[in-house]
Amino acid sequence: MADTPKPIEPRVSFAALVRSGQLHKGVASCLSTISRVAAATSNDIYLVGGMVRDLVAQRPEISTSPDISIIGDAEDFARIVVANIGCCQLVSVSQHHTAKLNIDQTIVDIASARIDSYEPLGSLPKITLVEDIETDLSRRDFTINAMAMPIHPDGLGAIIDPFGGRGDTNHGIIRIIREDSFREDPLRILRGVRLAARYDYRFDSATAQALSDARDDLRRMVEHSPLRVFNEFRLWFARHEKLDALLEIANTTGLLDALDVDTAYPPDTLRRVPQNAPDLERFAAFTYLLPPDALAALRHRLSMSTEWAATAKHSSTARNVADRCQYTDVSDIDLYRSLIRVPDDVIRAAIAAEHSATVKSRFHDFRDRLRHVRTDLNGDDLIALGVKQGPMIGELLDELLTLRIQGAISSAEEERRHIVNWLADD
Repeated sequence: MADTPKPIEPRVSFAALVRSGQLHKGVASCLSTISRVAAATSNDIYLVGGMVRDLVAQRPEISTSPDISIIGDAEDFARIVVANIGCCQLVSVSQHHTAKLNIDQTIVDIASARIDSYEPLGSLPKITLVEDIETDLSRRDFTINAMAMPIHPDGLGAIIDPFGGRGDTNHGIIRIIREDSFREDPLRILRGVRLAARYDYRFDSATAQALSDARDDLRRMVEHSPLRVFNEFRLWFARHEKLDALLEIANTTGLLDALDVDTAYPPDTLRRVPQNAPDLERFAAFTYLLPPDALAALRHRLSMSTEWAATAKHSSTARNVADRCQYTDVSDIDLYRSLIRVPDDVIRAAIAAEHSATVKSRFHDFRDRLRHVRTDLNGDDLIALGVKQGPMIGELLDELLTLRIQGAISSAEEERRHIVNWLADD
């Protein structure tokens, strides 16, 4: 039986955190290495964000991608780290004073300590660098995300918690730091709902009211910055998120309405989608359950990447086929032609989300049998048998495929015989 994680103590060692299962060995090594560079360059660095939140909550599974805040220039420091340690690559830098490193397969995000101002509300922030971590924490969204721990070569220092995030973590509460937090950045609404579902936390009353009041701000943001909204929205479908709980909260708070997703999901429907399914498969289950007009509106309003937009389109196709299977007798060949271009992850999602036993059975039959039907002969084979080049090649191959699906022929020899007979009759 695994050891019970011990509470965080001031200046806890990396070795103790690794032994207790609270920190991955690779992450601990990475943080220690970065801290040695910071000490040599007289930079103060802090562990911030979700990893601190999970350490405080004593969660046994903690993110392997640490977020670091530095008093100073993040890009300059990142380049110094790359120059001084092996197995390190500078992945990216941004105008927002952030840098991303890959250190021996561990992704590390480094950001300069700063404050943000939003003018007008909902716009991209104007950034001002600051010289202390407490001011940097004051710009964050929720108290549970506004804690920091100094990083030393041998471990982590005492928790810096100016807004009571540790108490809110212990009590399972999500609380905004400022009254106008959601109006400053409506994306925090999507993030807050995701955290509430993941940890089974609740919004305190003032935060719940602020969320409700800011739904129109989110709706306007969808109109003016659809790509930013989509990039936050897509995180709902990550493997570790509790999709069914998340959508229940989103329904209850009216958040889906702000995204023009006007529907209610049947209880437990998305719980049947495997927790470890890829994000696009989970997204496919979500879109499969949307009415066609709601899905069309969502695709139109959010600037989805090509892959996600294609998944939504394929999901709509699967839903249309399901409706036909439910109410009409769809032939095998019709089912094949309708679904053959739909990716398998979308079919799996449809099977998981579908309630109809009839539809489930037809979709299973397609996955297990029909999808794999192929002709043995190809166009060159038909030409060798005497068929003239041209459109007829495709028509005859399609005819052979149909006969294969119907079970009328089952071997290469029978395919050849069929073509020879056709040539004789032609």
